[in-house]
Amino acid sequence: MLLIYSIKDSPRLQYITKILFGVILEIEYSIVIVSEKFDIPKSESNENAVLFYGMSMPAMISIPNEGLLFEDNIRRHEIVLEKSDFYKLRFSSMKSGDYAIDFDLFSSAFYLLTQYEYYHSLSFDLHGRYDEKSSIFYKDALHSEPLVDIYANFLFEKLKLKYPGIQRKKRQFNYKISFDIDSPYLYENKGFILTAGSLIKNILKLKMGALVKQIQTLRGGKDPYDVYDYIIDKVPNDNLIFFFLINRKSPHDGRHTFQNKAYRNLIKKIADTGIETGIHPSYKSFMDADLIRFEKAELESITGKPVISSRMHFLKYRLPETFHNIERSGIKSDYTLCPIHDTGFKTFISMPYTWFDLVQNVETDLTLYPTMVMDRSLQQYMHLTPEKAIMEIKKMIDITFEFNGLFTILFHNNSLSEKAEWKGWKMVFEETMMYLSDKKTIN
Repeated sequence: MLLIYSIKDSPRLQYITKILFGVILEIEYSIVIVSEKFDIPKSESNENAVLFYGMSMPAMISIPNEGLLFEDNIRRHEIVLEKSDFYKLRFSSMKSGDYAIDFDLFSSAFYLLTQYEYYHSLSFDLHGRYDEKSSIFYKDALHSEPLVDIYANFLFEKLKLKYPGIQRKKRQFNYKISFDIDSPYLYENKGFILTAGSLIKNILKLKMGALVKQIQTLRGGKDPYDVYDYIIDKVPNDNLIFFFLINRKSPHDGRHTFQNKAYRNLIKKIADTGIETGIHPSYKSFMDADLIRFEKAELESITGKPVISSRMHFLKYRLPETFHNIERSGIKSDYTLCPIHDTGFKTFISMPYTWFDLVQNVETDLTLYPTMVMDRSLQQYMHLTPEKAIMEIKKMIDITFEFNGLFTILFHNNSLSEKAEWKGWKMVFEETMMYLSDKKTIN
């Protein structure tokens, strides 16, 4: 048992200790509230590992308190980054030399995990997403490693040196292959007008290859975006999830909606295999609770099953409104948190965790699943070749494996189509699956 002594308690302290010790390290622990003049009983120090928060105790493991965990507001903090063996986040330039750990590790982990800085952000991209490039953490590439996991492991090693008998459970590495289905078909099931317009467009632009393929598809051939049986054959059901975009409220949404019979049949067929199906709320829904609820209900009417997972279209979200809306719609798990311009750990952790609502100052029941890699990030923003993309994916798998996390990757069905900009990218998916299979064998 680990006893964490503090002169105060708070929802934030309860939350971050749960993440560090309960989720990452899986150590049995308890928070003990004491007075400032507290002297630890010898019996307790002999029987349990002991950690002091905000209390400097000679020869004991202690962490300074810089105040963040005992606030209930969201005020601006000036962050000081210090690079040593890993990045330390400080909330002042002063070092706490009287403590065994010289920075407020608890507050730093909390700040990173809750995306505290975004609550004050007024910088958005063209799609209304947080401009991740403006973040101090992006500029220093802090997201390239799961810093919250690193903090937890660092703390455990400190405890282990003083209390050799302390034990942690080793989580098992696992993976989740997720597919966002924005455009279920390239040529099929679009209706007469859209199909005729597409044929004419290919003729006028002299795209003979595309025209031939389109005609072949319409005459009974395989649609290039219809790769669903192939995916299901390659990925174990328990490691696979599909997110379906089923509504069109913006030009950024797909042409196939919940009203399309062929698309409905496809969704039902996949759901009937036992593979999880989640909602991919449409482009404008990230601030619209009613729209999310409507789309979720429509997907449930198709699958005949409860829909409990989501990922926002274009990875759009706003804190705390989007997660409020998701949670109130009955969603239990969300996969939206993913770097857009790069790979990495959006909230600096390699495994699922519950969302902390800073406005209400409470831990919620919504579980967030960080996604480390998106195919469009590799191709569109990082400008990688398929060969270099595989290297980048393997690097992220290796890092997640090191921390026994859940490696989650975002593909789109069209990135396996071998069409246009995705020519040569099918092998990226295949190599990813082989590498993950090997890692699971090692595990």
